[in-house]
Amino acid sequence: IVGIEDPVREEVPESIRQCNEAGIVVRMVTGDNIVTAKSIALKCGIISPNDGSLVMEGSVFRARVLDANGNIKQDEFDKIWPMLRVLARSSPKDKYTLVSGLIQSNVYPHGPQVVAVTGDGTNDAPSLR
Repeated sequence: IVGIEDPVREEVPESIRQCNEAGIVVRMVTGDNIVTAKSIALKCGIISPNDGSLVMEGSVFRARVLDANGNIKQDEFDKIWPMLRVLARSSPKDKYTLVSGLIQSNVYPHGPQVVAVTGDGTNDAPSLR
């Protein structure tokens, strides 16, 4: 058995710390399994042990926030997203749903959320629009 690790780039934890200090909440949406995703999020500083952050699989996210027609149930979405930091085993549609739901949310009185997205493949294109 051979173990392979794709280590977190050296500058990533500092960049996430700077985002947090600037009031920017970093969320990770990944196709990785939930154990790997949580480990990476801890190493990067996206979550901390016992901080109450929500780490969820894409299938659970979809079941909770989408109706039978695939439309966002905004009330349910708004219960989840403030603490959601990691979506694991997720699809490009999950990323799109997260971005759309954040933009439509009125949880905070200052208006809609400003959302920035990065991606590393063509499957990320829908959420980058």
